[in-house]
Amino acid sequence: MQMDASNQHKQDWNRKLLNAYWLLVWIQLPFQLLYAISEQQDLTFIINRLIIPLLIMILIMFLLEFINMYSRMLLDYYIISGGAVLAFTLIYCNHDLKLAPLYLFLPILVSIFYFQLSKIIYTLALSLVSISILYWIKLSVFSDYHAIDLLTVIPVLIIVSIIAAGIMKRGAEILDNLKATTELKQELMIKNIIMDKLSKTDALTDLYNHITFHEYLDELIQQNEAGQFCIHIAVLDIDNFKKVNDTYGHRAGDAVLKSVSSTLKNRVGLNDFVARYGGEEFAIIFTEKDTDEVFELLERIRWQISQMKYDELHGQSVTISIGLSEYRPGTSKESLFAGADQSLYTAKKTGKNKTVIHTAPLKEAN
Repeated sequence: MQMDASNQHKQDWNRKLLNAYWLLVWIQLPFQLLYAISEQQDLTFIINRLIIPLLIMILIMFLLEFINMYSRMLLDYYIISGGAVLAFTLIYCNHDLKLAPLYLFLPILVSIFYFQLSKIIYTLALSLVSISILYWIKLSVFSDYHAIDLLTVIPVLIIVSIIAAGIMKRGAEILDNLKATTELKQELMIKNIIMDKLSKTDALTDLYNHITFHEYLDELIQQNEAGQFCIHIAVLDIDNFKKVNDTYGHRAGDAVLKSVSSTLKNRVGLNDFVARYGGEEFAIIFTEKDTDEVFELLERIRWQISQMKYDELHGQSVTISIGLSEYRPGTSKESLFAGADQSLYTAKKTGKNKTVIHTAPLKEAN
């Protein structure tokens, strides 16, 4: 996936470079027309300086477009070479302009975009070959160029290439630093997430801990002062858990805790909140359900847990007792939790393995 994204990014840049070439081709037309009009040149001048080079450059561009469409191999080198040929054509047809050799900077600038030293060296070689050929067949013959002019242009091309390589190297360093900074930020973010999760969850069961439970309950009650949605608290306790630890060991007890936790987490709704309150005790906050729905769900959970057999307990099962309390506007968090805890106590004292609803919530002054 990452390789595909990299290839797509390179293709996008190749497309942009081809578009820049097209712009260079068409931008010659108005400038050459203005030059011909201002100098009152004849038809021969227009044909030689405007029409012929324009047709040659369009032919080169169509060839590059064909390669871009049907061949991806060595496409970078084809685009660089195409830029060198365009520059050669422009210099050849504008040989009488002293600044015409500056067109050789075009492929050198293009090579920077690929961030590869080999392409800059390749471009420099093309440029040196181009200026040498142009000097011998055109510039020295028709434009009064001398050997000293050639010896002046060649060092400039080399210096520009060295600067291009420096720019490329600096750009690569910036990208590496940016990548390292990004990776460091991501690493810190992951560590913060992990630390935040560790501070909010129980290591054994991966449920929220009792501190997070109370923080969430406080916020939920504060948001629900007007009693716009239902809130229920269920407190659950594994029956005879001390006997499990004493008889089968703490490893067996941990297996039971993990299994019960997984069942609770998988059976409650997405908007419900499950926490390990401490030891073998769990607490659940139910929202957007009425008392009958919560009771039925808790009974299904209680029955499912009672049917589970544990190899660690030699095929035995465990049961849970549950106390349930409903939040009413004006009730404090302490009273709400006390109601569920009182119901749990009743369930324990009246036979265990049952769910008891707290029907007489404590009243307190506002």
